[in-house]
Amino acid sequence: MAIKKGLFKTSVGRKNLMAVTGLFIIFFLIIHLVGNLILIIPNSFFPIEFWGGVANTHDMYNAYSHFLVHFWPVTLVAWVLYVAIITHIIDAALITINNWKTSGDKYLVTDNSTSTWYSRNMGVLGTIIGVFLIIHMAQFWLQYKVLKVEHDLYELVLVTFKTWWFVLIYEIGIIALGFHLVHGIESAHRSLGIYPKKIMKIIKYIALCFSLVMAILYAIIPIILYFK
Repeated sequence: MAIKKGLFKTSVGRKNLMAVTGLFIIFFLIIHLVGNLILIIPNSFFPIEFWGGVANTHDMYNAYSHFLVHFWPVTLVAWVLYVAIITHIIDAALITINNWKTSGDKYLVTDNSTSTWYSRNMGVLGTIIGVFLIIHMAQFWLQYKVLKVEHDLYELVLVTFKTWWFVLIYEIGIIALGFHLVHGIESAHRSLGIYPKKIMKIIKYIALCFSLVMAILYAIIPIILYFK
């Protein structure tokens, strides 16, 4: 009971839960990015004798997608991810509401004079990401995995990113995600106390570089596909 209360009732417990779920989501984002980078690999990269019959990007991406859907350990991890995302969102809302009630400040910010604009607007960035996530999952996850109305995920992705306004929505979502990651990674380490305060500057630098690389790589995929 004490553990449950610590996780869900106290400010420290909620922030720790936020950190753990956030870091798990980041792990997923890395794996998801690696898989999606297949979309922009040139077909010349696929000699049949090396890849065992996979002759192009289309075949490899669909094989990868089929593996994710039908390999049960991946399905299990996916359900853990869904729970982590929902928990992260609810936890963020509770923390934000609590901070507004107690101090009037926004998410995880105590000193506006030294904080960045994105750290003061994590709630706004999170909302943008949430809307983007709903659109993203409705377009791909729902049609391919749940409803199974689309059996060629590569073609679905390619056709989707031929629409300029969807590319724009995607880019806005990724920009918001990049800023969210910068502050989120730093806050997660601070909340969990994983690293001493004296090296938090290094953590900030790592968070910035990691978030920048992730955002750029995610952002270039729809742009390349749009002009492909």
